[in-house]
Amino acid sequence: MLKYGVKGGFSLSTYTGGGDIGSSAGFKPGFTAGALVNYGLSDMTSIQIEGLYSQKGTFIDQANYTGTTLSQYNGQQYRSTLSYIDVPVLFKVNTGDAGKGFFFELGPQASFAVGSREFFRPQGAGAGSPQEVAVYRGTERLVPVGIGYVGGLGYQITSGLGLGVRYTGDFSNVYKDGFGSGSSPLRGDNNFRNGVFQFQVHYLFGGKS
Repeated sequence: MLKYGVKGGFSLSTYTGGGDIGSSAGFKPGFTAGALVNYGLSDMTSIQIEGLYSQKGTFIDQANYTGTTLSQYNGQQYRSTLSYIDVPVLFKVNTGDAGKGFFFELGPQASFAVGSREFFRPQGAGAGSPQEVAVYRGTERLVPVGIGYVGGLGYQITSGLGLGVRYTGDFSNVYKDGFGSGSSPLRGDNNFRNGVFQFQVHYLFGGKS
C-alpha cells in the first residue's frame, strides 16, 4: 500500500559534541516542511522516505569571534541559521488498528547544505544599542553532505492526519576541517554537530486504512 503526503512543523536546534561552541550552544527556533512517500510492508510496518527543508543552527549568549572590530567588545551573542534538505529513510511501526494510533520511527538521514546565515550582536562596554552584524552567508565552509540518524514517535489521529516528535542528530561535523562558527579561522576543536528536536504535523493521501 502506497501513501504520500505533506508535513511541516516547528524545530529547536543546537550544536552538540566537542569544542568550545559545542559545549556552550543553546537552542534556536526554526521550521521544517516537505513531502513524504510511505510504502506499507504489513498492517503494522512501513518504509517512509521524506524530502524536507530544515532549518538548523544554534544560539549562544556569550561567544568569541576574532578577525573583525567586533573583538573590541566583552562578549557577543551569536546566532546561526543553517538550511538543509534532509532526506530520511525511516522504518515505521504503527501500534494501532487500521493505520491509526501510536507509531515509532527510526532510520538514517542524509542532509544536504543549501544555505547559511550567521550573525553576531556585540555586547558589553561600548556596544551601545548594537544591531546584529552578518559575518557569513554561504555554504562553502559547511560540510556539504552530512550523515545522521532520526528517531521519533507520534500519533496517527485519522487515516490522514497525524502528529509527531522526533530527534535528528548528525554523525558529521557542521563545518569542514579548519573552519569554525562564523567562518572565522578555527580557534579550537570544531568537532560539533547539528542536533534538532522537531515537532511535526503531517497529512497522508492515497491507500486505505
